[in-house]
Amino acid sequence: MNDANPSPHDFAARTQALNIYSGQDALANLPRELRRHGVRRALVLCGKSVNEKTDLIRRIETLAESGVIGVFAGITEGAPAECIEDAARVALELRADGLIAVGAGSVIKGARVVAMLMGEGRPLQEMATRHVEGLPPVSQRLLAPKLPIFNVLTSPTSAQHRAGSAVRYHGSAHHLEFFDPKTRPKAVFWDAQALATAPLSLQRSTSFEIYWWSLMCMGAVDTCNPLVQASRRQAWRLARAAYPRLGSTAASSAQIDLCAAALLQNRDEEDGGRPWSCHLLARAAYAVAVGVFNHYRGITQSHGYAGMAPAVIRHLGPQVPDVLVALGEALGLANLDRDAGLAERVASAVEKEFEALGWQGKLAGRGIPGADAPLLVGFALRNYNANHDRLLDAHVDGLQRAIEASLRV
Repeated sequence: MNDANPSPHDFAARTQALNIYSGQDALANLPRELRRHGVRRALVLCGKSVNEKTDLIRRIETLAESGVIGVFAGITEGAPAECIEDAARVALELRADGLIAVGAGSVIKGARVVAMLMGEGRPLQEMATRHVEGLPPVSQRLLAPKLPIFNVLTSPTSAQHRAGSAVRYHGSAHHLEFFDPKTRPKAVFWDAQALATAPLSLQRSTSFEIYWWSLMCMGAVDTCNPLVQASRRQAWRLARAAYPRLGSTAASSAQIDLCAAALLQNRDEEDGGRPWSCHLLARAAYAVAVGVFNHYRGITQSHGYAGMAPAVIRHLGPQVPDVLVALGEALGLANLDRDAGLAERVASAVEKEFEALGWQGKLAGRGIPGADAPLLVGFALRNYNANHDRLLDAHVDGLQRAIEASLRV
């Protein structure tokens, strides 16, 4: 069952205004971007480590001269609601007129929600996507103007210029989802020195998300429109070649190639591809991985991706044989007959690929109780990107079996 668009030449695409600066001294363009958008009192948002253990924030302050009014260094992993609310209060107190987000996924997506809080003046719960059991989720319309945002990446991330965002939440929902096109950044910086500040472990984690999505989207490439096909093929080519080079003497070029692959994944979405729900297997593994990341501390989203994909392929793959064939072809498999052994063959190839890159193809051993499988199914069904049309609701049994298999030692 592949829910990709059956008519690849019937599509709508949109092009968003975005300036990208890449390479050595790319940040030298930051002052010009601030002036272009009338920003005189920017607040820098970042995590504790980049503020205390690198000179990157000082470099940004020096470049921006009097254009930076302060630094909020309290954005933590997963962008918990509490730290996002604190950041918004600081930004309002300082009368910030722009936000400079310095970091990877958590900081970048968190900055968008900070801008939403400042602009809307409403609690997070009122702005978040609403989920009612059995009905499609409803994304709230956030109409107030938003501050301009400028993203300085310290590691490749597909969060770099999206309009959607999510934050960890202490309530039963485990995370809150938001969408506001006005929070897309005005400029993104792939500065070689900034990208060198992140620990290799962080680079490998955020980059694996890009690699993983590039592979999964190859499972639905031929049925997409021509623009999406180009993005998916090039993103996979870049990610597969670049990921093994992280930590080598060619790390700078690898990071920038992965930033480019992430950008292509976002363009895929803008061109009508819906990469986050491109086929059943991607939806299922993604939705569970998000739940794992937000609910269990110390487990990254990449752990969830690697740990769930093989199990999802084994248990749900037979329902989408065309996707299995496309994934197998992307990995270089030959003679892919649509028989009873196809799902196992592709799942084993995916596991082998992941293990070669240092990622375990199961969630077993990560401290998640096997009894939590129904809880994770519930989280998956509340994921807007993966289940906006309630397609996953029809696959609850297979999804639970896949989770149980991944958790089983």
